[in-house]
Amino acid sequence: MDRVDQMLLLMQQQQQMMVTTMQQQQQMMATMMGAMAQNIGVPQPTPPGQPSPGSNVGNLFERFQRYRPPTFAGTHRPEEAEYWLNRVTKLLRPLHCTEAKSVELLSYLFEKEADLWWESVLRSIPEGHVWTWGEFEARFNVKYLPQTYQHERENEFLRLQQGGMSVAQYENHFTELSRYASEMIASEAIKMRRFTAGLRSDIRSKICCVNIRTYAELVEMSIKAEQDEERVT
Repeated sequence: MDRVDQMLLLMQQQQQMMVTTMQQQQQMMATMMGAMAQNIGVPQPTPPGQPSPGSNVGNLFERFQRYRPPTFAGTHRPEEAEYWLNRVTKLLRPLHCTEAKSVELLSYLFEKEADLWWESVLRSIPEGHVWTWGEFEARFNVKYLPQTYQHERENEFLRLQQGGMSVAQYENHFTELSRYASEMIASEAIKMRRFTAGLRSDIRSKICCVNIRTYAELVEMSIKAEQDEERVT
Protein backbone atom coordinates (compact mmCIF):
# COMPACT_ATOMS: atom_id res chain seq x y z
CA MET A 1 0.00 0.00 0.00
CA ASP A 2 1.56 3.28 -1.11
CA ARG A 3 1.49 6.50 0.90
CA VAL A 4 -1.57 7.95 -0.88
CA ASP A 5 -3.69 4.89 -0.11
CA GLN A 6 -2.62 5.03 3.52
CA MET A 7 -3.69 8.66 3.79
CA LEU A 8 -7.10 7.91 2.21
CA LEU A 9 -7.68 5.02 4.59
CA LEU A 10 -6.75 7.19 7.56
CA MET A 11 -9.19 9.90 6.47
CA GLN A 12 -12.01 7.36 6.11
CA GLN A 13 -11.33 6.03 9.62
CA GLN A 14 -11.37 9.55 11.04
CA GLN A 15 -14.69 10.34 9.32
CA GLN A 16 -16.23 7.13 10.66
CA MET A 17 -15.09 8.02 14.18
CA MET A 18 -16.63 11.49 13.85
CA VAL A 19 -20.00 10.02 12.73
CA THR A 20 -19.99 7.56 15.62
CA THR A 21 -19.15 10.32 18.10
CA MET A 22 -22.00 12.53 16.80
CA GLN A 23 -24.48 9.67 17.11
CA GLN A 24 -23.40 9.03 20.68
CA GLN A 25 -23.76 12.73 21.52
CA GLN A 26 -27.28 12.83 20.04
CA GLN A 27 -28.30 9.82 22.11
CA MET A 28 -26.90 11.42 25.25
CA MET A 29 -28.73 14.69 24.50
CA ALA A 30 -32.06 12.87 24.03
CA THR A 31 -31.58 11.06 27.35
CA MET A 32 -30.77 14.32 29.14
CA MET A 33 -33.82 16.09 27.68
CA GLY A 34 -36.09 13.29 28.82
CA ALA A 35 -34.69 13.47 32.35
CA MET A 36 -35.04 17.25 32.42
CA ALA A 37 -38.67 17.04 31.29
CA GLN A 38 -39.49 14.73 34.19
CA ASN A 39 -37.67 16.91 36.70
CA ILE A 40 -39.17 20.26 35.71
CA GLY A 41 -42.68 18.99 35.05
CA VAL A 42 -42.89 19.38 31.28
CA PRO A 43 -46.21 17.80 30.22
CA GLN A 44 -45.81 14.27 28.90
CA PRO A 45 -48.09 12.62 26.31
CA THR A 46 -51.52 11.88 27.76
CA PRO A 47 -52.19 8.15 28.26
CA PRO A 48 -54.91 6.76 25.98
CA GLY A 49 -58.39 7.05 27.42
CA GLN A 50 -57.56 9.95 29.73
CA PRO A 51 -58.42 13.62 29.05
CA SER A 52 -55.51 15.98 28.65
CA PRO A 53 -54.97 18.52 31.46
CA GLY A 54 -56.92 21.76 31.01
CA SER A 55 -59.25 20.36 28.36
CA ASN A 56 -61.60 18.16 30.38
CA VAL A 57 -64.99 19.12 31.70
CA GLY A 58 -63.75 18.71 35.29
CA ASN A 59 -61.95 22.06 35.18
CA LEU A 60 -65.04 23.76 33.80
CA PHE A 61 -67.18 22.12 36.46
CA GLU A 62 -64.90 23.42 39.20
CA ARG A 63 -65.41 26.95 37.86
CA PHE A 64 -69.13 26.30 37.48
CA GLN A 65 -69.36 25.12 41.08
CA ARG A 66 -68.04 28.46 42.33
CA TYR A 67 -71.40 29.94 41.34
CA ARG A 68 -73.14 27.33 43.53
CA PRO A 69 -75.57 26.09 40.87
CA PRO A 70 -78.69 24.42 42.32
CA THR A 71 -79.19 20.73 41.75
CA PHE A 72 -82.35 19.35 40.17
CA ALA A 73 -84.09 16.21 41.39
CA GLY A 74 -87.10 16.46 39.11
CA THR A 75 -90.51 17.96 39.79
CA HIS A 76 -94.14 17.76 38.74
CA ARG A 77 -94.47 21.56 38.85
CA PRO A 78 -93.44 23.07 35.49
CA GLU A 79 -92.76 26.49 36.97
CA GLU A 80 -90.12 24.98 39.27
CA ALA A 81 -88.40 23.22 36.36
CA GLU A 82 -88.51 26.39 34.29
CA TYR A 83 -87.06 28.46 37.15
CA TRP A 84 -84.21 25.99 37.64
CA LEU A 85 -83.32 25.88 33.95
CA ASN A 86 -83.37 29.66 33.62
CA ARG A 87 -81.18 30.07 36.69
CA VAL A 88 -78.47 27.58 35.71
CA THR A 89 -78.48 28.88 32.13
CA LYS A 90 -77.51 32.31 33.44
CA LEU A 91 -74.74 30.77 35.55
CA LEU A 92 -73.30 29.05 32.48
CA ARG A 93 -72.83 32.24 30.48
CA PRO A 94 -69.61 33.48 32.16
CA LEU A 95 -67.91 30.17 31.31
CA HIS A 96 -68.20 30.73 27.54
CA CYS A 97 -68.09 26.99 26.91
CA THR A 98 -69.52 25.08 23.96
CA GLU A 99 -73.14 23.94 23.87
CA ALA A 100 -72.06 20.32 24.30
CA LYS A 101 -69.98 21.21 27.37
CA SER A 102 -72.89 23.23 28.78
CA VAL A 103 -75.16 20.19 28.51
CA GLU A 104 -72.54 18.01 30.14
CA LEU A 105 -72.11 20.45 33.03
CA LEU A 106 -75.85 20.58 33.68
CA SER A 107 -76.07 16.79 33.65
CA TYR A 108 -73.89 16.75 36.79
CA LEU A 109 -76.62 18.68 38.60
CA PHE A 110 -79.29 16.03 38.07
CA GLU A 111 -80.29 13.99 41.11
CA LYS A 112 -82.77 11.25 41.96
CA GLU A 113 -85.64 11.11 39.44
CA ALA A 114 -84.02 13.64 37.11
CA ASP A 115 -80.79 11.64 37.07
CA LEU A 116 -82.69 8.44 36.19
CA TRP A 117 -84.47 10.30 33.39
CA TRP A 118 -81.19 11.63 32.00
CA GLU A 119 -79.59 8.19 32.07
CA SER A 120 -82.52 6.84 30.05
CA VAL A 121 -82.03 9.67 27.53
CA LEU A 122 -78.34 8.85 27.16
CA ARG A 123 -79.14 5.19 26.54
CA SER A 124 -81.46 6.16 23.70
CA ILE A 125 -78.87 8.07 21.66
CA PRO A 126 -75.80 6.86 19.76
CA GLU A 127 -72.47 6.81 21.57
CA GLY A 128 -70.42 9.93 20.92
CA HIS A 129 -73.47 12.05 20.17
CA VAL A 130 -72.66 15.79 20.29
CA TRP A 131 -75.43 17.73 22.01
CA THR A 132 -76.70 21.13 21.00
CA TRP A 133 -78.37 23.41 23.52
CA GLY A 134 -81.59 23.49 21.52
CA GLU A 135 -81.78 19.70 21.50
CA PHE A 136 -81.20 19.47 25.24
CA GLU A 137 -83.78 22.16 25.97
CA ALA A 138 -86.34 20.39 23.76
CA ARG A 139 -85.82 17.12 25.65
CA PHE A 140 -86.04 18.89 29.00
CA ASN A 141 -89.23 20.68 27.99
CA VAL A 142 -90.93 17.49 26.82
CA LYS A 143 -90.24 15.93 30.21
CA TYR A 144 -90.81 18.83 32.61
CA LEU A 145 -92.67 21.54 30.67
CA PRO A 146 -95.69 19.79 29.11
CA GLN A 147 -97.62 21.23 26.18
CA THR A 148 -100.50 22.34 28.40
CA TYR A 149 -98.14 24.50 30.44
CA GLN A 150 -96.53 25.97 27.32
CA HIS A 151 -99.94 26.76 25.85
CA GLU A 152 -100.93 28.54 29.05
CA ARG A 153 -97.80 30.67 28.84
CA GLU A 154 -98.46 31.34 25.18
CA ASN A 155 -101.96 32.60 25.98
CA GLU A 156 -100.52 34.70 28.79
CA PHE A 157 -98.20 36.31 26.26
CA LEU A 158 -101.11 37.08 23.92
CA ARG A 159 -103.06 38.72 26.76
CA LEU A 160 -100.06 40.65 28.13
CA GLN A 161 -100.66 44.38 28.68
CA GLN A 162 -98.50 46.93 30.44
CA GLY A 163 -101.25 48.03 32.81
CA GLY A 164 -99.76 49.29 36.05
CA MET A 165 -96.27 48.01 35.27
CA SER A 166 -93.38 50.22 34.30
CA VAL A 167 -92.09 49.86 30.75
CA ALA A 168 -89.04 48.01 32.07
CA GLN A 169 -91.21 45.54 33.99
CA TYR A 170 -93.49 45.09 31.00
CA GLU A 171 -90.50 44.43 28.74
CA ASN A 172 -89.15 41.80 31.16
CA HIS A 173 -92.48 39.94 31.11
CA PHE A 174 -92.73 40.35 27.35
CA THR A 175 -89.28 38.84 26.81
CA GLU A 176 -89.88 35.99 29.25
CA LEU A 177 -93.20 34.97 27.71
CA SER A 178 -92.16 35.53 24.09
CA ARG A 179 -90.22 32.24 24.22
CA TYR A 180 -93.56 30.44 24.15
CA ALA A 181 -94.83 32.37 21.14
CA SER A 182 -91.77 32.52 18.89
CA GLU A 183 -93.82 31.58 15.81
CA MET A 184 -96.16 34.50 16.44
CA ILE A 185 -93.31 37.02 16.46
CA ALA A 186 -91.20 35.45 13.74
CA SER A 187 -89.77 38.80 12.63
CA GLU A 188 -88.57 41.82 14.57
CA ALA A 189 -91.21 43.98 12.92
CA ILE A 190 -94.01 41.73 14.21
CA LYS A 191 -92.38 41.63 17.63
CA MET A 192 -92.29 45.43 17.72
CA ARG A 193 -95.97 45.71 16.75
CA ARG A 194 -96.97 43.25 19.46
CA PHE A 195 -94.91 45.11 22.09
CA THR A 196 -96.38 48.46 21.05
CA ALA A 197 -99.92 47.09 21.20
CA GLY A 198 -99.45 46.14 24.84
CA LEU A 199 -98.17 49.55 25.96
CA ARG A 200 -100.42 51.96 27.82
CA SER A 201 -102.19 54.33 25.45
CA ASP A 202 -100.49 57.43 26.86
CA ILE A 203 -97.04 56.01 26.10
CA ARG A 204 -98.09 54.46 22.80
CA SER A 205 -99.41 57.79 21.55
CA LYS A 206 -96.01 59.45 22.17
CA ILE A 207 -94.02 56.96 20.07
CA CYS A 208 -96.50 56.14 17.30
CA CYS A 209 -95.21 58.91 15.03
CA VAL A 210 -91.51 58.30 15.70
CA ASN A 211 -89.42 56.43 13.13
CA ILE A 212 -88.22 53.45 15.16
CA ARG A 213 -86.18 50.78 13.38
CA THR A 214 -85.29 48.16 16.02
CA TYR A 215 -86.85 46.48 19.04
CA ALA A 216 -84.10 47.81 21.31
CA GLU A 217 -84.78 51.33 20.09
CA LEU A 218 -88.51 50.83 20.66
CA VAL A 219 -87.95 49.85 24.29
CA GLU A 220 -85.59 52.80 24.80
CA MET A 221 -88.05 55.28 23.31
CA SER A 222 -90.91 53.82 25.38
CA ILE A 223 -88.94 54.26 28.59
CA LYS A 224 -88.09 57.83 27.60
CA ALA A 225 -91.77 58.56 26.88
CA GLU A 226 -92.66 57.14 30.29
CA GLN A 227 -90.08 59.34 31.99
CA ASP A 228 -91.38 62.42 30.14
CA GLU A 229 -94.92 61.53 31.28
CA GLU A 230 -93.77 61.27 34.90
CA ARG A 231 -92.11 64.71 34.74
CA VAL A 232 -95.33 66.28 33.54
CA THR A 233 -97.42 64.70 36.28
